[in-house]
Amino acid sequence: MNILYVTGEAAPFCKTGGLADVSGSLPVALAARAHHVAVMLPLYDTISKQWRRQMTFHRFIYVNLSWRHEYCGLFSLEYRGVTWYFVDNEHYFARGRLYGEGDDGERFGFFSRAVLDLLPLLDEMPQVIHCNDWQTALVPVYRQDLTGRWDALRGIRTVFTIHNIEYQGKFGANTVSDLFGLDRGWYDGGTLEMDGCVNLMKGAMLCADAVTTVSPTYARQLCLSAYAQGMESVVQRCGEKFSGIVNGIDYKTYDPETDPKIYTNYNASNFRKKKVNNKLKLQEELDLTVDKKKFMIGLISRLTDQKGLDLINYVIDRLVDDFTQIVVIGTGDPQYENMFRHYAWKYGDRVSANICYSDDLAHKLYAAADAFLMPS
Repeated sequence: MNILYVTGEAAPFCKTGGLADVSGSLPVALAARAHHVAVMLPLYDTISKQWRRQMTFHRFIYVNLSWRHEYCGLFSLEYRGVTWYFVDNEHYFARGRLYGEGDDGERFGFFSRAVLDLLPLLDEMPQVIHCNDWQTALVPVYRQDLTGRWDALRGIRTVFTIHNIEYQGKFGANTVSDLFGLDRGWYDGGTLEMDGCVNLMKGAMLCADAVTTVSPTYARQLCLSAYAQGMESVVQRCGEKFSGIVNGIDYKTYDPETDPKIYTNYNASNFRKKKVNNKLKLQEELDLTVDKKKFMIGLISRLTDQKGLDLINYVIDRLVDDFTQIVVIGTGDPQYENMFRHYAWKYGDRVSANICYSDDLAHKLYAAADAFLMPS
């Protein structure tokens, strides 16, 4: 099968959370099963020169988004059996970070439209386009909108995966035409309208041929108002096309026996002797007390309220006793970034707040920690 995976982030190129881990590993796993797989994501300025040096420029086009006529370049590289395409536009993607800009709707509206406009430049037209979260939610909508005028799109099926239903892509009612370049009927007819505003996630769920989420349990929860953030009626409307598939882990990338990013490699037979060196080296790098007897807790997460970080705030003064250390890696809401900065200042030898995303540092923490806080 020929599959195009579309995402706002993918490890190891760019990452803010778990979506990047899935986007970095699922296409590789599909390619290993003899599918032809490509991934398309924005060419952020945060993508390192290491990767940029490996990219090939194909050509550029102009993408129309309502009244806008924007440059769009296409780059690619080959990595782990997958073709990785990068959509270039410095106005939208040279921001120093992936999300959180005031014009995110325009940025990812452009990206979603560019995905379809770039299809003729790919080696093969995909049979399936797999989209992820609200940043790519317009792809199934644009595909359906263009089908009547573009025969090649009729044979393409779309899948939309919900990783986090809290972020739905909500915008004012007038954006349907002024911003996204769609006929007002998409809103007035109810496909994009929800609670008086445009809801891109709703549009994707209704337009996609299949809708998935990250586990069967989460799929059941999203049918309930307590979990669905107001979207339970849309989930129920999807019926049989809605399902949950458990996220996996990339055993090759995170294998401590072969991982080149950690201080000391180890396996199941020798980890009691060798694993501890990773803790000692990480403690030294992060200016924590260097002591193999310290119990190190790792936390790698987007720092947002839905993750339950207020619970950590409630107990951290008791948690970081003389025997315990916490290492945090992540970015997100300023209140939680500053919360961990405060505790790193207050307990400088016990708490390390790394308000960033560093893939290298994450690998070191996975290899070193005695336990993990897994907020969800």
